[in-house]
Amino acid sequence: MKLFRNEEGQTLVLTALCGSALLGFIALALDVGVLFHTRREIQTAADAAALAGAADYLYNQSKSSARTAACNAAAANGFSGTCTTSGTGGVCSGTGTTICVNIPPVVGPNTTTAGNFIEAVVAQPTSTIFRSGSVAVNARAVAATPTNGQACIWLMAPSGPAFDVQGNYDIEATGCGIYVNSNTSDAMGVTGNGGTVNSQFIDVVGNSTLQHQTTPTPATMNSGVRKSPWGNLKGPCYDSASCTASGQTNACNGSNSTNATTITSTTTIPATTNGVVCFTGGSLANPPLISGSTAFTLPGATTGITYVFTNGVEIATGTTVTFGSGPTYNINSGTFPSSPPTVGATLDVGNGTLKQDSNSLLNIYSPTSGSTDGIAIMQSPWNTGTLQVQFGSNNEVLDGYIFAPGGEVYLQDNGGGVTATGLVARELFDKSSTFTVSKSYDQANPTTTLNKVLTLVE
Repeated sequence: MKLFRNEEGQTLVLTALCGSALLGFIALALDVGVLFHTRREIQTAADAAALAGAADYLYNQSKSSARTAACNAAAANGFSGTCTTSGTGGVCSGTGTTICVNIPPVVGPNTTTAGNFIEAVVAQPTSTIFRSGSVAVNARAVAATPTNGQACIWLMAPSGPAFDVQGNYDIEATGCGIYVNSNTSDAMGVTGNGGTVNSQFIDVVGNSTLQHQTTPTPATMNSGVRKSPWGNLKGPCYDSASCTASGQTNACNGSNSTNATTITSTTTIPATTNGVVCFTGGSLANPPLISGSTAFTLPGATTGITYVFTNGVEIATGTTVTFGSGPTYNINSGTFPSSPPTVGATLDVGNGTLKQDSNSLLNIYSPTSGSTDGIAIMQSPWNTGTLQVQFGSNNEVLDGYIFAPGGEVYLQDNGGGVTATGLVARELFDKSSTFTVSKSYDQANPTTTLNKVLTLVE
């Protein structure tokens, strides 16, 4: 009986039992820790893949290219393997590491939104320490361009002068900001202190030493570098050599071309071919002249007509010319009403320059769909010619962007100005004129503008 009442050694037994359980918990904790660590690394790869795919699709509009970019980004983050698409339910499975890229996503709230939403799922079998076999670990991310950028004036010179204002200049962009890409000390120049720049911000990559500061919006130096959201956007091909090099079809070698050196309201405008009309007359030294004592219109179309001037174009003194048609600009609200609907057109300076003689007047209603969506005046990136968009006391309205990433946009003369809905150029030179960005095109057309902000949405 004494033996049964002996309590010696109980602690040892309990310790042995608890130790076994404790070892089990330690093993479980280590295995879960391994899986969580791997899961975090895979999530980083999935995020990078989704962002890279969305950026590539924004610029190239190619699903295969976007998938390649996404899989390359996953590989750069340590996860390379089979690059494929997910089946029903979004399950990404395969032997070894698998990256599934879906455009649009196959699960989640954005499955019916084609194009802008890119889904990346990265899956990898992961071995644990105490458990035999492997555990499938995967992570998912969705990136898109659901909102427009805050900058509406992009000055993209990589170095040297990019933003130059003189005299009685007045730049009004109260709903958006100005980005200056030049990284040198002469990126921005301000001559005189009688002008105005009124915008949400002025971000300058370089460290300009300003003789005068802009008011009421001061410039911020040493700002971060941004990438132009327009990518490799370019107009129709009009030169045989460059067409061959780029794989495009020559847009100006058919019945849609005319070699007229003077264009008036009585000039016969050729029929469009694939939405393009070409003026091939004149030369770079003497471009075609748009002239007339009465106002006249070059018609637009629902998806836009691009009028290509292969040798540049000049608008004669006192001439008023309108490209396309649309609602009358409301000077009080700074907006374009919703009716009548815009029938859009784009002025494409294929080569050379755009010159406006004194008191000429240019009005453009840019397309709201098609290849030149949102572009009022276009100049291909390789064209470094100057766009003189205003001269004299005229006030013109461009319902769309001025897009000239390789050229200078020039405004001159006190008492006149330009109202546009955005600007992309190598350089802006404003000499005593008013340049106004009303409600920016991006804000008015958030679903179609190319000026997008890339973000993770899931």
